[in-house]
Amino acid sequence: MKSKWFPLFIALTLFLSSCGNQVVSEATPTPFPTPVRPTFTVQRGDITVEAKLSGRVEPLALQTVYFQINGQVREVYANVNDVVKEGQLLGELAEAQELRAKADETRRTIRRAQIDLEIAQLTLEQFKSQGRSANEVKIKELQVELAQMKLDETLESLGIDPNSPVLDALDAQVAQARVFSPADGTIIAAINVGRNVTPETPAFVLGDPKQLEVIASLDASKGDQEVKEMFEGMPVTITPDANTDVKLTGTIRQLPSPYGTGASDEGAIHVALDSPPSASTYQSGDKVTVVVQLASKEGALWLPPDAIRSAGGRTFVIINSNSGPKRVDVEIGLQTRDMVEIISGLEEGQVVVGP
Repeated sequence: MKSKWFPLFIALTLFLSSCGNQVVSEATPTPFPTPVRPTFTVQRGDITVEAKLSGRVEPLALQTVYFQINGQVREVYANVNDVVKEGQLLGELAEAQELRAKADETRRTIRRAQIDLEIAQLTLEQFKSQGRSANEVKIKELQVELAQMKLDETLESLGIDPNSPVLDALDAQVAQARVFSPADGTIIAAINVGRNVTPETPAFVLGDPKQLEVIASLDASKGDQEVKEMFEGMPVTITPDANTDVKLTGTIRQLPSPYGTGASDEGAIHVALDSPPSASTYQSGDKVTVVVQLASKEGALWLPPDAIRSAGGRTFVIINSNSGPKRVDVEIGLQTRDMVEIISGLEEGQVVVGP
């Protein structure tokens, strides 16, 4: 029995022994790549800060029309590009209906007092023509006087000067809630129905189609950042969107208040063109791009915006030094989408490590 299992025992022993002598090699781990940070070199060059505004060629604004009282616009009878005549009704407030109703009631009240006076006057004339007694005539004269006093009191209670034309005063009250064209022209701006207005709100702007200008919208997202750097008389360049090869020049004619003489809520600038319109340059209605150079500096040190960092109220960059990365505070100046002026803290040729 022993001789039967002995060879198997020997074989198993040799197998286990060989397995124990094998060296198990571990796989070499894959190293993580070291991130490569971008670098930027401080350069010297010219920096120009520009505002690019979208605009349209429109008739030159000549006159602005305002309502005389506060209210809400109920009707608009003339729209942009409509040709209007002097005296034409342009719009009215919702308050006009109430004022008309009040004026009608006022007319009736006045008319009642006027009728009483006329009856008293006619009766007096009748008594005189009939040869009535002196006492009867005197009574009728006093009745005429009372009727005249009643009419004057009625007018005064309504806020109407008894010595002024009555109907004119009533019409003037209603006219405060209506606006009329002060001259012949073309409507180049019109208020919308439902808008609340004050006597300072431009309702309609009248223009001359034979004289053109550019009205360019300000970028509302930038607040007054751009417009506060502009001034009336400032030179600009204008490029028609349909013909970018054409370069026109002009000047800012009007800015919104408080930066210029325009309305505070207009949100646009008015540009006078130096050259007249033509088939090869521009025409009324053309869309254009207005470029206003707000600031410029020649030979300035600059870096791209991605190289500049801010934290804790500090503006700084990171440079490599013998002791490792080093933070350097910088003072910046003019800024564009691609360039940031470095006023102090760095020198030309220095290399900055990006984030």
